Amino acid sequence: MNHRKGLQKIYGGTESDLDRTLEVPIKKGVEMMRSLMSETEMACDRETAKDLTVLTLYDVAILIDDSDSMRSEEYGRRKKTLIQFVDHITEIYSMANESGILAIRFLNGSRGKKNWTGKSQEYLDHHSYGGVTRIGTELKKKILDIFAIGNLNQSKPLLVLTVTDGAIEGERKGHLKNVIFDCVNEREEVNKGRDAVAFQFTRIGNDPGAARLLMDLDQDPDLREYIDVLPTEFDLERRMSEKWFVLPKILLGAILPEWGARDSLRANEPQPEEDWEE
Repeated sequence: MNHRKGLQKIYGGTESDLDRTLEVPIKKGVEMMRSLMSETEMACDRETAKDLTVLTLYDVAILIDDSDSMRSEEYGRRKKTLIQFVDHITEIYSMANESGILAIRFLNGSRGKKNWTGKSQEYLDHHSYGGVTRIGTELKKKILDIFAIGNLNQSKPLLVLTVTDGAIEGERKGHLKNVIFDCVNEREEVNKGRDAVAFQFTRIGNDPGAARLLMDLDQDPDLREYIDVLPTEFDLERRMSEKWFVLPKILLGAILPEWGARDSLRANEPQPEEDWEE
């Protein structure tokens, strides 16, 4: 609990409170660490496996950019990468919580999934893609207003993973930042703490606007405490050797400061050549 003292507002600040609320997560964490290290396909190192067990304390929701470019650009490679993203995240998080991902939601599609534990190819192949990239608007409407803001019974902190392949469009500049701050402040006001919700952003594809968006978020000093970004395009198919940097960076960067500070892939990533507009 030392990594985020604010979580004590959810899990309790006294020794007796923590003994009660952390009993199940601790047991689950031991099982999770063993699985991460022992499974042939995982082969996770001990320290990273240990860090990943903090996910037993969190709910996880995924917000997906389902604009048409996710389906059509780069000869369909972006959608294939999206499927890979969801499956890898689900596989690891399901070790922390057997109920799986709390919610999968889309920027444009009205439907989603709760308690997701399965493979995503069939589901995402049949999803209808199209629309704009209103990340702030849809983050608030489809994730935060349902699972955080106004939820006086929030029993776990929430980690929100947003995956996009383009720049924001269709909402005013700065709206995403305001949405994040409004959520953080509201959780503090109802005594759930400023760490009750954490935000992570990942980019799929080679769109320079998406690269600029994530760079601007990452370099915003006001947001740094509450968010993290993957400093490179997500593509494990070409970077499988970096799996145990990329996946923990996505899952832990916004909640463990030592992972938030790990941006070692940035040096190999081409910088965006043009500005983006909202």
